[in-house]
Amino acid sequence: MRFRRGRRDPRPAAEPDDFTEPEPAADYSGPALLDAPGIEVAVRVALTGHLDPTDGQFHWYGRVSADNGAALPEPGRGQVFLTVPGRAPAPGVLQERDPWGNLRIAGIGAPPFTL
Repeated sequence: MRFRRGRRDPRPAAEPDDFTEPEPAADYSGPALLDAPGIEVAVRVALTGHLDPTDGQFHWYGRVSADNGAALPEPGRGQVFLTVPGRAPAPGVLQERDPWGNLRIAGIGAPPFTL
């Protein structure tokens, strides 16, 4: 307890934070290959993800933008595969198009980037 001007302060003294900061999520930003039904296109991606404590699986997600003005497929066309250089293809789903024409992609399981 602290004392202030001869009186006891009922508030406990502030303790230093004893928690550790969580590590930033692993992420990847760079070229990739998007394999969607009926189309295969070179893209640029910005991806991140996290381990979900509820289901115990890794959830990855991010934005896909066209590389060199290529046309992107429409979202909701079923499962797609995303491949980054040096990694195996990872299954995902194209969820929506943003106002700039980019696509949101999400997947569950092993991500297309190195953790």
